Amino acid sequence: MSVHGLESVPRYRELLDRLLGEDLDFIPQGFILEQDDEELAYLKRELRWSTQPQVVAAVAAQNGFWQIRHFANSVKVVTVTKVFVSCAAARTFNYAITTTVRGASGGFAAIATDTRWVDPIVPAGNVIYRDASLDSTSGSVAAGFGTDQQIAQGSVAVAGVMTDMQFPVVTLAPGTGVVVSDPTVNEAFTVYAIGRSRPARPEELRL
Repeated sequence: MSVHGLESVPRYRELLDRLLGEDLDFIPQGFILEQDDEELAYLKRELRWSTQPQVVAAVAAQNGFWQIRHFANSVKVVTVTKVFVSCAAARTFNYAITTTVRGASGGFAAIATDTRWVDPIVPAGNVIYRDASLDSTSGSVAAGFGTDQQIAQGSVAVAGVMTDMQFPVVTLAPGTGVVVSDPTVNEAFTVYAIGRSRPARPEELRL
């Protein structure tokens, strides 16, 4: 199939072929490739994920942090769309872009929220498909966050309530990440993030 205007974008050609199952010369009227239902993401090879909720422990005289990192050897485009935080007290949290590898991995992976990525699906079996290009870590520091570039702040207004922090959407190049940190020392909090990733062409990773 050869859809006019999509010769250089194979993932869109494949989406139309799988969805409509017929030869096309033009995109059907009213069909918007980037604004259709979430279940079409799979056909576009776009993996939608959620990290597992992770508890950042309180440590005396240190600031807790959580970060998700896009591995340097990846060939994907990764976008973090939302971050959720809960804390035992009303608090303001910092959000920064980082290139620093820090913290201990607790195995809280970015897990696909579309179970079609699990193949084969086995009754009573594991239904977890992990995005191997991402890793989430957490810990605490006493000496600040170095070269991290803070880009936003968000507030947990009600103690103990998981809150959408309304942080800006961030697209991560390989070797970069985002970090959530608590300016209050010796305080625990829980955090997770949602986002999406997909294979990238070389020109999408560097102009």
